[in-house]
Amino acid sequence: MKGRLRLACALLALAVCLSGLAGCGGSGAKGKSGLGTGQGAAALAAGDAALAHGQPQEAGRLYLEALAAGAAPAQVHTRMGDLYLGMGEYPKAALAYKEALKSDAKFAPALQGLGFALYLGGNRSEAAAVLAKALEREPGLSRAAALLGAIEAREGRPEAALAVYDRSLAVAFDPDVENNRGLALLLLGRTEDAVAAFRKAGAAKKSAKIANNLGLALCRLGRYDDAYAAFAGVGSEATAFNNLGVCYMEAGNKAKAQEYFERAIAANPKFYAVAQENLSRLSASEEVSLPSAVTPQPSVAPAPAASVPAATPASSQAAQPAAKPARPLQETPTKAAVPFTPRKPSAAERLDRSEMP
Repeated sequence: MKGRLRLACALLALAVCLSGLAGCGGSGAKGKSGLGTGQGAAALAAGDAALAHGQPQEAGRLYLEALAAGAAPAQVHTRMGDLYLGMGEYPKAALAYKEALKSDAKFAPALQGLGFALYLGGNRSEAAAVLAKALEREPGLSRAAALLGAIEAREGRPEAALAVYDRSLAVAFDPDVENNRGLALLLLGRTEDAVAAFRKAGAAKKSAKIANNLGLALCRLGRYDDAYAAFAGVGSEATAFNNLGVCYMEAGNKAKAQEYFERAIAANPKFYAVAQENLSRLSASEEVSLPSAVTPQPSVAPAPAASVPAATPASSQAAQPAAKPARPLQETPTKAAVPFTPRKPSAAERLDRSEMP
């Protein structure tokens, strides 16, 4: 117990200043003075509440107290991993989750958390293997399913992604998983099925990301009026006009694209920079050679937005918002970019973008 407590203290001290905590020895002494497992469970719950209310220092103090009081080490170390994950300390989060797995190698929330820490730390392949293991242990981990499916899709395996989503949804419905399922269907060319998936996800969760994905799918079916309604349902008239212009541009209808970009500008003069940039791209000649120091921008074609769950407590089973949620276009003026000829982005690029241009 003392060894675990000292390790927990050392890990947590690297990321948060636990003011008010006398030290590892003090916590250990408190653990020996009669705190039972019931009080350990209460401290663990109190730590969760503190973390949910944005009080990481207090959460850390309570988790250490829970560990000293006899709470299950796998649960405590997983919570500490959650704490690091929310702070962006991915290597330290991974270390905490691995410590949890030393206590219980089958603890699915720790596997899920480790998968997130590895993915956010840049190790996609290992993250996918760990997430798959978590889902084998506990198929209802929707956050693990959403991320694993997104990894599969971004690696060019939409069939594998769809299989992940279908298995997860067979256990419990989650709108983010359903949204991602729609993206996999879109990549597979099953556009009507994708529309149905986006509608089902949107009925359960109002989200600009989901609505824009629905609009994109409807555009690909040539149902532009319905697409406009989807875009306008989560954004202003100007953003909806601009997004519809992008749809027409992707379809090769330059006349309609120009009409809707101009309508976006007319609807909101503050929106001029964004729509004007699209107009400039539309009228660009064959190619524009950019300076070598300038990174070419992606195509203006609308891109679907995957629901990658946020780095929030892995022990929580509730659906979480995306780390970088998709949104309608901002209506503040922006600096116009150098015009260039749009190119068709790869499937991976489309999935990596999170909003309409």
